[in-house]
Amino acid sequence: MSEEFFNILRTRRSIRSFLPKPVPDASLEKIVEAGLYAPSGMNRQPWHFTVLTGLERLERVTAELKAAVARMPENRYKDFVGAAGYTVNYHAPAFIIVSAAADASNTVTEDCALALGNMFLAAHALGLGSCWINQLGSACAEPGFRALLTELGVPPKNHVYGAGTFGFIQGEAPAALPRKNGRVHYA
Repeated sequence: MSEEFFNILRTRRSIRSFLPKPVPDASLEKIVEAGLYAPSGMNRQPWHFTVLTGLERLERVTAELKAAVARMPENRYKDFVGAAGYTVNYHAPAFIIVSAAADASNTVTEDCALALGNMFLAAHALGLGSCWINQLGSACAEPGFRALLTELGVPPKNHVYGAGTFGFIQGEAPAALPRKNGRVHYA
């Protein structure tokens, strides 16, 4: 096994500070390809990836998400999304929404999570930072936000299971925290 692969696994971190430099198209294509090759239950590959670039477009997603969450009587992210300074993408210039029809598979949530995991590892291997974004799914049925998602290319029947933000890291990546003990048992 390649030690380089295990180094990628050990050193990838969630990044929340990005340079405004655009991600090259070739890098985005490799990241998407990594998602497409993720394992999925019974190889159903239920996901749909919506790739968004450009800080202006992503500022609109932030504004629309904030408005949608504010309109919702209950949303577990209301305080987080409503906080001053919140951005859906941490100012990164690339964003990938992972969605699927809820009835596409019995493992649709897990399948979409695996696809995002592959994308995060690919981004790190390409010298880019990434971060999981999970607030969109909580608002994707809100009519105003749903209209925006559809306009951006998320299929109308799809639920958002997660998203990732991608870009060049500003500053140093955080160090890995020690792994917790007692998480493995061999029988």
